[in-house]
Amino acid sequence: MRTMINDTRPDIVCLQETKKVSISRFMLLSLLGNEFDESLVLSAAGTCGGILLAWKSSVCKVFQTRIDNFSVSAQFQQEGRSAWWLTGVYGPQSDDLKIQFLQELQLIRSACIGPWMIGGDFNLIYQAGDKNNDNLNRAMMGRFRRLLNDLQLKELPLLGRKYTWSNDRANPTLVRLDRVFCTTDWDDDFPNCVLQSSASLISDHCPLLLGLNELTQGKRRFHFESFWTRLEGFLEVVECSWSQPVGAVCPLQIFAAKLQRLSKQLQAWSHRKVGNINQQLLMAKEILHRLEIERDSRSLSPAEEWFRRKLKHHILALASLERTVARLRSGLLWLKEGDANTSYFHQHARYKKRKNFIGKLQVGDRLLFEQEDKKEAVWISIIIFLGQFITGTLL
Repeated sequence: MRTMINDTRPDIVCLQETKKVSISRFMLLSLLGNEFDESLVLSAAGTCGGILLAWKSSVCKVFQTRIDNFSVSAQFQQEGRSAWWLTGVYGPQSDDLKIQFLQELQLIRSACIGPWMIGGDFNLIYQAGDKNNDNLNRAMMGRFRRLLNDLQLKELPLLGRKYTWSNDRANPTLVRLDRVFCTTDWDDDFPNCVLQSSASLISDHCPLLLGLNELTQGKRRFHFESFWTRLEGFLEVVECSWSQPVGAVCPLQIFAAKLQRLSKQLQAWSHRKVGNINQQLLMAKEILHRLEIERDSRSLSPAEEWFRRKLKHHILALASLERTVARLRSGLLWLKEGDANTSYFHQHARYKKRKNFIGKLQVGDRLLFEQEDKKEAVWISIIIFLGQFITGTLL
């Protein structure tokens, strides 16, 4: 466990099933290091259950905490950001206690107002694909699914793994028990978060590593916008670019060179023809606002009135174009243009970006690329969720 902490350098750690009635300061320092100077502990019932939530007070401040029967919660805040709640859970085994567990989550949400993220070992699934066999408790799955809908929680996609727990038998049962959910406002505050997994080692659960600000900016790829074909001058740009000669003999090289040249010319043409839609909208709205303010004190000239009407039509066109771009970015092709909710599309586009994130590439023994966790001007925090954590063995 200490090796994992040193490798990932988290700011917040949440461990499930510690099997400890109490965790001493010495055990906390030995397990996590002296930077984790604050913690919250849910005691185990004998050798069952138990949760440890620890954090570095030098990185994140906690203003409120609460301990419930199956979870611990803390309200974190960093300078320049709004406060948000984190709840670490360890779901019970029996069906009666699972119902109490779901009721507890509803009470926690009603008490924890604002952005909320909840994660850990739920010991529940909400869809058949979360298990590799047909031994399913569909009634409990329905209760869990209804709770997620009632609390308006969305799941952060886990990269690289489909299941997080195994019974380690010859024909293993594989289940997705460990998950991370969040509210929409939490997702808006941390749009670049990435959830990854690690090797389970001696545990039968795999650790989950959550980076709250994984910046993976690279060279911008070429995107063909479908609305280009409806703009004036598109066909002329394509015809002019494609008809220019290419200094190559191989047909495939000629084809590749023409495509590369066409993409550059279409990008340049789009920059001149369309430009930055958001900036144009802001400028048009500001000018329209000033004209309307001026109209309150005097009559506008015919030219000013004509310009005001043209601005209104231009703003409508830009807004429609903005929704079209958002729809294309989201990949939701089953909605008609004009029916778009821009905020929803942006959230879906972020979901696609998280699923497409590549943490590392490795061929044989050679590591080609690995995403590093760096603390820069922005706050980067990794949260580790470990199920079936056996403190004595790991120490």
